[in-house]
Amino acid sequence: MERKPPSACSTHSSAARCLLAGGAALAAGWYWAQRVSIPPEVLPVEDFDVERYQGHWYEIARIDYLFERGLTSCTADYSMNADGTVRVFNQGFDPEKGVWKSAKAVARFIGAHTEGALKVSFFRPFYSGYYVVHVDDDYQCAVVVGDGCRYCWVLSRSPEMNDKLYAGLLSVAAANGVDISRMHRVPHGAQPDPED
Repeated sequence: MERKPPSACSTHSSAARCLLAGGAALAAGWYWAQRVSIPPEVLPVEDFDVERYQGHWYEIARIDYLFERGLTSCTADYSMNADGTVRVFNQGFDPEKGVWKSAKAVARFIGAHTEGALKVSFFRPFYSGYYVVHVDDDYQCAVVVGDGCRYCWVLSRSPEMNDKLYAGLLSVAAANGVDISRMHRVPHGAQPDPED
């Protein structure tokens, strides 16, 4: 009877090597899931004040992505957690289904808390970039670039914005590597559900 060669993990030493290799792969995956770097064309705000940034924002315009596609009346709320991270609560109305959708996330500063460069996670341990590239002196409007310039949001404390201001904020987005032809205005008017 012909003997079959042992499989790669059939002996103790091979099993140990398999476990080490698997552990190394998991560690590498975790590291890359946590790692976020600022794209070279993106210039986050350098005198960022997270305390003033907190609170309720309306999404004036965005580049669509999977979880927001088709939603209207989108808002974002930011508040500080006790551990220094930022709590994120996003909400939007799905007019096709007649329901509100919401998502919670946590954001962490990549470096100094005075720089508008954060990484945000809706599905831990996976993070993506969240870069505040513009906020006005009164913290009433902002431009955020995300995930390697593939996404962008124009935010305001008010659900309406005049065309001149909007055009200026699109210019800021373009200067930070965003393809502004993909941006679209977000209609508002649906009554939001209270946050749970």
